[in-house]
Amino acid sequence: MAEDTEDDELKAKRWAWWLTVSERLEEASSRSVWRLRVLWGAKGPTQKEAALLRQFISEFKGMSITEVGEWLAGTAWWEWRLLRNEEARRLQQEAEARGFRVETVEDGLDDPAIAHVRSLLRAHRDAHSEAARYWISFHPSFHEGGCILVTLGPGESLVSVASRAHHETVPVPDERGLRFLEELAAIDPLGVPGENQIGLDGISLTCLVEERQGRREFSTWSPDPKQYPREHGFVWAVYQLAMDAARGPATWRFLEEMFGYLNNNDERLPVKHFDEVPRRIRLFGSLSSMKEKALDTLFASVSPDEPLLMDLSNLERMGTLLYPRFAHFHARPGRTAWWVSAPAARHLLGAGIPRSHLHDTLEAARAALLDTSRGG
Repeated sequence: MAEDTEDDELKAKRWAWWLTVSERLEEASSRSVWRLRVLWGAKGPTQKEAALLRQFISEFKGMSITEVGEWLAGTAWWEWRLLRNEEARRLQQEAEARGFRVETVEDGLDDPAIAHVRSLLRAHRDAHSEAARYWISFHPSFHEGGCILVTLGPGESLVSVASRAHHETVPVPDERGLRFLEELAAIDPLGVPGENQIGLDGISLTCLVEERQGRREFSTWSPDPKQYPREHGFVWAVYQLAMDAARGPATWRFLEEMFGYLNNNDERLPVKHFDEVPRRIRLFGSLSSMKEKALDTLFASVSPDEPLLMDLSNLERMGTLLYPRFAHFHARPGRTAWWVSAPAARHLLGAGIPRSHLHDTLEAARAALLDTSRGG
């Protein structure tokens, strides 16, 4: 009998444990978000499929069947991101009822770095409900996604960036934080419309604003500053704050990849300045001939005799029309050391800059710049 009683107690404990685990799993599931794809042939939907898509995809309800077909020509699927459970189930049922194949995967929770920053958002909200928080999730077409979180006070203001299992949280200097708030005040982020734009190539952005006066969530697709100035203004203000504050190379590379999606100004230079001695200037991504004036302005900001470390370690492409500008800048009296990627090295050699001034690592570039025995 004693053994039977012990077995019953053990079973009861196991059942209580299982109920606790089930409740936690159900609670976690209720917070999950999903990515859902509706698939068709690789050349785009047929006329019949375009007609069926109009029936349940809200973005297409105002279009004709021909317009839907033309819009989706050459595509193989339509995708939603960050769907809640109920909405993902509804759309899956709607699509499958019309004969479409559907793929669903959990979205945003597979990267532990993003999950960590989400936890920072929740912790800050729980501890300081009246403080301000600004969040953006990035879902680009051709790169890994990530997120930025800005928390303002009380006490220290912080910006957190996450992507590719890496996250970084750094303080925001008071002066930079005030400038950020001034930029947001001109936008009124709680009133951003968040138009439901759609697109095939570009970036999907999910934004959250939490301030004492209220809360606002909105999504936008590659917002053009002329058509959607407030959406673009909010995203750019948060992005630029993170870009200015970030310290880690992995964070820089993620943000630099996002620059290509967010920058709608052909003349804006992809540049980051470092408050270091000697001074370091980082150019990244692509430099086209349209950036001639911006490049001239950047080079003119450097004193002729100032020693400088030019960081081109993440530069991928450069227009050959820019070569004379780089050659002229290198020939100034001040010493310049170049930290280069393989593509950047090819471009600088093409511009006539000696190989001895090009370096594969930051340490080598710094050492060369500080070596007074070497010529300029």
